[in-house]
Amino acid sequence: MSDVIQVDKSGGVAVVTITNPPMNVLNRSVVESLSETFARLEQDDDVVVIVACGAGERAFMAGADIKEFPDALGQPGQAKQLALRLHEVMNLIDHCPKPTIAALHGFVLGGGLELALSFDMRICDATTQLGLPEIKLGIFPGAGGTQRLPRLIGEAKAKELMFTGEPVSAEAALAMGLVNRVVAKGEALGEARLLAGLIARRSLPALRRLKTAIDQGLDGTLADGVLVEAGLFDEVFQTDDSREGVSAFLEKREPVFKNR
Repeated sequence: MSDVIQVDKSGGVAVVTITNPPMNVLNRSVVESLSETFARLEQDDDVVVIVACGAGERAFMAGADIKEFPDALGQPGQAKQLALRLHEVMNLIDHCPKPTIAALHGFVLGGGLELALSFDMRICDATTQLGLPEIKLGIFPGAGGTQRLPRLIGEAKAKELMFTGEPVSAEAALAMGLVNRVVAKGEALGEARLLAGLIARRSLPALRRLKTAIDQGLDGTLADGVLVEAGLFDEVFQTDDSREGVSAFLEKREPVFKNR
């Protein structure tokens, strides 16, 4: 555990808290700590669902640390290396075989929104402002935002957000499909914990294959996707949990999954 990342585990849910006051900006230390944390949690058999949040009342994450940008100015290749490292971390989270939820509040801007986009689901409170303001600095999103945002909310709306650099409210984000739920101020983490707790009662082998089927299917054609689904559907029927689930249904009781 690092100074900028705290992890709390309970009931199959790991809550990852980004603690980089005052605005939890995405600096090198946070990037490396996120990478180490998610790599570890992916292998932790006690964790079924991962929730991320930002410490304090002001922001989930207010973007990248602009003070680190001058290192790349006028130096060909430096910004590319920065982007590729950010992509590694975002992809690690995006491709995590376990369900992930981002609990958002306050400012969710720039690299903060790009980080949130790498999670499976996003819950925000009514105070949240979400945006990609990089264009106002004469640059543009470089941590996957140009790719993940259009895939999530559509090309035209994503271009509007990135071309203007203006943030949107929680309700606007909900309407465009950027977030799953909006809750009252201060309740995003609690709502995310409830959702994570519900999911954590499901079978992890089934959740892993379900997430893989969805993600791999979206990367290809429908014809390719249904073949991926069929193969994984066959795999899940070989698990102990599938036998327990079917038996529990037939016996009219709640299943007791052992994630095997």
